Amino acid sequence: MKRFFAALLCAGVLIRAAQASVPHQKYAALTFDDGPSGALTDRLLDALAARGARATFFVCAYRVRSYPAQTARIAEEGHELGLHSCCHDDMRAMTKEQALDDLTECMVAVSECCGVRARLFRPPGGLSSDAVRAAAEELGLSMILWSVDPLDWDPREHGRVLGRILEGAADGAVILMHELSEHSVQCAAEAVDRLQKAGYVFVTVSELAARAGTELLPGGVFRAFCPAAVDERRRLQ
Repeated sequence: MKRFFAALLCAGVLIRAAQASVPHQKYAALTFDDGPSGALTDRLLDALAARGARATFFVCAYRVRSYPAQTARIAEEGHELGLHSCCHDDMRAMTKEQALDDLTECMVAVSECCGVRARLFRPPGGLSSDAVRAAAEELGLSMILWSVDPLDWDPREHGRVLGRILEGAADGAVILMHELSEHSVQCAAEAVDRLQKAGYVFVTVSELAARAGTELLPGGVFRAFCPAAVDERRRLQ
């Protein structure tokens, strides 16, 4: 009998130690602009699949038409597709009608490629105007910006990209990246590896918003999704 209780006590200690070693779970959204990009997109999707991570891809219409297989694969593998304009133009110079035409064309390109009706939009460079926001609202699109920008698109910044992601990561963060270089793909994979060990789970923007209890209203502008509201609801239950 003594051995039995000693075994139970030992098991309890081991369970508590294992629980203590598991870091507190946090959630973040990786987002990738300017694609898809053919073989680079495939390598990125391979890396995300191997790590069980989901992401959100803001795509340009002209690249969707050039790489339909990669666009379809993004949707098939459970990632989210958002709009990033037709040709990556500065949308601040557009009238509302021009922005409507641009976003509609991009929306149609995505829908025709993989049957997805995009609900999210990110203007190139995050540059917007009242006219662009009005067009997005009319089309039922929420504007997603970011809370972490590692400048991965700039070759001069390559040595700092991973550090910026790790330093900027927080529960509810939206991380801006691109899928136009091998370096960006490698940094994304390494960042996921490092942050998963720290307790992070990578989900789509819409999943991150839902977890925070944030409604993605058409025409709304969002940079991150603080989980405080979720934590408060759990406390009151």
